[in-house]
Amino acid sequence: MNKLSLLFVFLMTVLLSSCRTGGVILRETPLNLSETRRVVMSVIGEPRTVSQNGREMTSRFYDKKGSNIEKMDMAKERFYTHVTILGDRRPYDVQVQVLVEGRNEDGGFDLLDRDDERAAPIAEKLRQTLNQSRDSRNVIDDFRSF
Repeated sequence: MNKLSLLFVFLMTVLLSSCRTGGVILRETPLNLSETRRVVMSVIGEPRTVSQNGREMTSRFYDKKGSNIEKMDMAKERFYTHVTILGDRRPYDVQVQVLVEGRNEDGGFDLLDRDDERAAPIAEKLRQTLNQSRDSRNVIDDFRSF
């Protein structure tokens, strides 16, 4: 009986630890969805892809130094930022991930890792921009009665 309960505890630990999401999450952002989307685009630049509902955006590919990659055939490793707006109503949570891809033998790219250390400054800049955008809004001009 003792071995069975030990096995159960071990399996539950493995199951619960495998559900970890990567990246940095900004909790309870103050703006509505369209303004949050606009702020994300101002921080990561023109997105390479946007999901159909507009809640997931990926940046252009960049190198270790943060500059855009011009010639993809020369790059051995590339980074990109993936931003997801979470929640069904305000306040939204915003997840920021930096993903690392490396070149494989076929010449394509495979996902290697998530870089939370690179995601933290991007998330901090996003948080500051979201708060500045909230403070600079004009409540009277932004009010729409219909």
